[in-house]
Amino acid sequence: MTTPMSNDDLLELDELLADNANQPQIGDMLEKLIGKIICLPTGTSPSFLEMHVRLNPSTPSLSPGTWVSVETTNDSSEPRRTLGRVVNTWEHNPHEDAQGSLIGDVLPFNTVYAQEGESTVIYRITEIEPMEEAIINNEGAIVRIEELSTLPRAGANVYAASDIIVTAALGLANDPELGLEIGTLRSSGEPPIPAILTRSAIQRHIFIGGGIGSGKSYTRGVIAEELYALGVPQVNIDVNGEMIDATHQLGGINLVPGKDGFTLPLSSLTAQDVIDAIPGLRSGTNIETLISYAHEELLKNRTLAKAEYFGVEDLVDEIDLVAPVLEMKAANTLRPAMQRAYSLNRISYIGKPFDWDKYIKPGALINIDCRGMLVSDIRLIVASIARDLQRLARKDNNLFVAFSIDEFHLVAPNDDKSVTTQVLREIARIGRHYKIGLILTTQSPQDVDRSILKRLLTRFLHAIEPDQLDALRGVFSDASETLVKTLPKLPQGTCIVTGAFETIRHAAVVNIRKRKTIHGGKTPDIWSDFVSAGWQGKRDINILEDSRDQ
Repeated sequence: MTTPMSNDDLLELDELLADNANQPQIGDMLEKLIGKIICLPTGTSPSFLEMHVRLNPSTPSLSPGTWVSVETTNDSSEPRRTLGRVVNTWEHNPHEDAQGSLIGDVLPFNTVYAQEGESTVIYRITEIEPMEEAIINNEGAIVRIEELSTLPRAGANVYAASDIIVTAALGLANDPELGLEIGTLRSSGEPPIPAILTRSAIQRHIFIGGGIGSGKSYTRGVIAEELYALGVPQVNIDVNGEMIDATHQLGGINLVPGKDGFTLPLSSLTAQDVIDAIPGLRSGTNIETLISYAHEELLKNRTLAKAEYFGVEDLVDEIDLVAPVLEMKAANTLRPAMQRAYSLNRISYIGKPFDWDKYIKPGALINIDCRGMLVSDIRLIVASIARDLQRLARKDNNLFVAFSIDEFHLVAPNDDKSVTTQVLREIARIGRHYKIGLILTTQSPQDVDRSILKRLLTRFLHAIEPDQLDALRGVFSDASETLVKTLPKLPQGTCIVTGAFETIRHAAVVNIRKRKTIHGGKTPDIWSDFVSAGWQGKRDINILEDSRDQ
């Protein structure tokens, strides 16, 4: 069921249409006729749920996701266009059914029959799913897009949908200067229709999923370029080093935790974070209780009350102070607790707070290089940065920040006990009010927290293994079952984009544009390394005489 457009949406669409002074006319000779609506023998088509088109012989076969426009009129004889999305296309050829094909093989002479366009029994049929309805004025121009209410009749002409009608139906932006130009719509003709997401998509959070080598990291780079061009500050957790070159090219900074002046104070961590960071600390002991209580007291009395940070030495001193309160002054409790807390100094990225105010400016790109780090360390870093961004967001005149995490199944597993999962859930739920937008990338959606996944309202779905499809059932939006089945076979760099009404109204197949920055996620060319090392081509196998078994 299509959601009715609000007054704000209608106003935005009117502005979009008005921007194009030479908008194409509906019903004029510029439209390409591709076929006619037919009535199936079952009597179930055309309907509001499905329609079928007999394609003209000269029309290329339409692939799933292609948009078409059906000529129709309402009960008041006013012109309309029904916008439909292709579900599937197939051929009808009785000469090549099982019996006809067998006869051609058995009979001792060549079977020749007229081809499509000359034959009365050979044709192609395209199934389309009605999606929206375009209101047309007397001059034949689009007035607005609204919910489907007019049933097309059999025999109606079907056209290739124009760029402006597809753009309006999908809720895409018309001006690349005011949106995220991510690529072009697949099977949209020549020139292809640009796929430009509205700028508000970043405020609704973005999900990028796909298998190894599907192009998901490349897509993340394209989005980074678009956000940079729009002036959106970005903080990126780079697990594999894929954004290092692009960050340098865009004038950003690459930071290694524990180096480059990038450290995090204990005040950015929760008590549970601290407990998790101390190796060998047994759960449920007095030592754990003492350390946890001391940390919570510091958070309450210094960070929350005075906006002050604290470090390891402060925690050790606080443990000494609160031990009498908890009646834990015994030497076998107090001393080990202080020693365990002091061991946090061995963690290179624990230190002074990072000056986010200094670096978060329009167009800033801060890339946190986490290559080679343990998953437990990455989780602490992500949780700490997320809380820092939340605190920063509470300040007056703060800037919106796009917070991107690569391989986020590592830091936000489907586990209620994970501290990182909990803080990302909170950002996913109310992050847009904090002026924080998430961009989360993964190759394993079945391993991520479902609560977070369902709140990422713009989704880029690249080719992925079939066993991962069940985990994505809630994010396919209105993508047809046929379109979903093509997902594991999508070529590299092509994806299905889905979303909510505020981001992209209907699922669309998009060819991601070429990046302007270096893509750091390419699969290494190992064979050129062998050539450089002196091994040329594939050699013959020559068994050395003295190497044979005696």
